[in-house]
Amino acid sequence: MNKILYSLIISIFIFVFVGCETDGEDMDMGFVVCNVSFVQKDIQNSYEVYYDGEKSINPSMPVKRNSPFKLEVYKVGENQPELSQEITLDNSKNIELLKLVGRDIAISSSLKEYTTFTPIISYSDPNTDLYTVTFNNGVLSNKVKNYIAEADLSGTLKIVRNADGQVLYEQDMTIMPEGQFSLMQLSDTDFLEMSDGEEPDPDPRQYTKIRFFYTADAFPGHDKLQLIVYLMDLDAMQFTDPIATIDLEAGKISEYIQIDNDTFGQGVVNGVYDLIDENGNMIVNNMEHLNTSIRIGTSDNKFMTFRFMDPSHQGGDNVQCPSILSTPWE
Repeated sequence: MNKILYSLIISIFIFVFVGCETDGEDMDMGFVVCNVSFVQKDIQNSYEVYYDGEKSINPSMPVKRNSPFKLEVYKVGENQPELSQEITLDNSKNIELLKLVGRDIAISSSLKEYTTFTPIISYSDPNTDLYTVTFNNGVLSNKVKNYIAEADLSGTLKIVRNADGQVLYEQDMTIMPEGQFSLMQLSDTDFLEMSDGEEPDPDPRQYTKIRFFYTADAFPGHDKLQLIVYLMDLDAMQFTDPIATIDLEAGKISEYIQIDNDTFGQGVVNGVYDLIDENGNMIVNNMEHLNTSIRIGTSDNKFMTFRFMDPSHQGGDNVQCPSILSTPWE
């Protein structure tokens, strides 16, 4: 009985010691601290870490100094580990785990020649769990940095509907290192690429580049529209002459136009516009319709994309022009 009690006391002592700040110092009794963490915080709940076959309930675990132990990392629900490696520590150590797209999870210090990119997929349905995005069959995380081997940058992007496995979008592409790409869902199976591509940054920084698009369901029967853009100050007291006339086509994104945010000496501008159909009829007339504007704002963003919408199909003040994508200056 005393032997059992003594063992229990020792076990509790080790557990409590590990939970304290050690600052990398060696533990007593021949133990050191092994701390396992994930580079991508959004995936850590999808994995389980095992030490010598025992599931870890604490990221910091005591291991015997200079004695090998087996570190295993399992995807939740899987029977085979993605990572299985014997490790020997003579001092306390932090181990970071990194998941490259399409590859098994690994210790980050063992990986070389990888980069990051950020996919931004905007869906019609707010429940994004309905879809899975893959690149070369490796699952991507939406709107956060994904890590990928430089050797794997070319491949096929797919968007799959989970309910029936239908591929809604498929495109061969080469990912730009440390870049991003953006797609917006227009209908069940139609997506529009929204990426900045090779568009050069505005110069100087006081400028913002903006562009526009609309879909056929917003203005039924109008496959083409003409957009005339003006700028106004913050008090809506000063207006420019037209700065751009843009021919829009349903489902296609326009070219960028460059906006000077210091046009009125305020470091910030907004816009107003006329929207005209193929027959010359004014869908929006900025002289009559006062609730329509282009919210450009400050020069915090180098690129902005605006979408024209009109659920009422009545035009005028019912037309909306929200910003649906922006790229801030770093």
